Amino acid sequence: MKKILVPVDFSDLASHALNFAIEFNEKVRGQILLVHVVDIPVGHISFTGDIDNHAAESFYTGEFIKAAHNKLEEWAQRVKDAGQKVITHLKFGNAFTSISKIVAEDKSTWIIMGSKGASGLREVFIGSNAERMIRYAKCPVIIVKGETHLKDMKSMAFASDLSQEQDLIANYAKDIQEMLGLNMHLVKVKTPYNWLDDSQAKKQLEHFAERNYLKDFTVNTVDADFADEGAVKFAEKVGAGLIVLGTHGKKGIAHILGGSIAEDIVNESKVPILVFKIPDM
Repeated sequence: MKKILVPVDFSDLASHALNFAIEFNEKVRGQILLVHVVDIPVGHISFTGDIDNHAAESFYTGEFIKAAHNKLEEWAQRVKDAGQKVITHLKFGNAFTSISKIVAEDKSTWIIMGSKGASGLREVFIGSNAERMIRYAKCPVIIVKGETHLKDMKSMAFASDLSQEQDLIANYAKDIQEMLGLNMHLVKVKTPYNWLDDSQAKKQLEHFAERNYLKDFTVNTVDADFADEGAVKFAEKVGAGLIVLGTHGKKGIAHILGGSIAEDIVNESKVPILVFKIPDM
């Protein structure tokens, strides 16, 4: 059975993500894994980074843990009321670490989560949980930026550099296009660093579409200083309800120096983003 993991912190953004996950699951016909992680207070972590179990147990007994559990069950009831299957996970510790462990153990098929994005030094040195999930998760991640409904999605913007390794992402894009019944706008962002005239760029787009057997698509180019800015600008221009792209998920020093187009788009876009991971060759 396909599993859709939805991390929630009981915020409005998380509520929008859960509502979208319920609508999405109507198409997938899977099971929703609803996860809430309670951060361990700093005072309950030793200088070695280990959790002081005795102190943590003292903190989490009583009304606090009961309230978190009841709230999670209340949100799970929304899934049950939609006639869908749901499993709840109440975890303690670091949110990203806890969620990543559940993704691996339960073999999640999709992750759907809300995000405001991040900016400045926080983006470089820490990054939002959504960014980190995109960077490390092996399954597709859908980032919801606000109230989002499938019925309002008429088209998707598929941003690609048209390389051979993007062929796998094209197959994923076709699947999501068919499942959600969307038109596809295939777009090549032209920057000063990969400049092509329109005729060359559209020829590349048509060749990419032909070799990947794309259907119900348009070919488009957009000029921008940077790829992420161009993709977001194009999606807004055509009124796309979803931006689809692939990422290598840069980590460590490579991420700090080179950044990630996918993560930049997550920060800048106002519409949902669906990110597929390009497998390491």
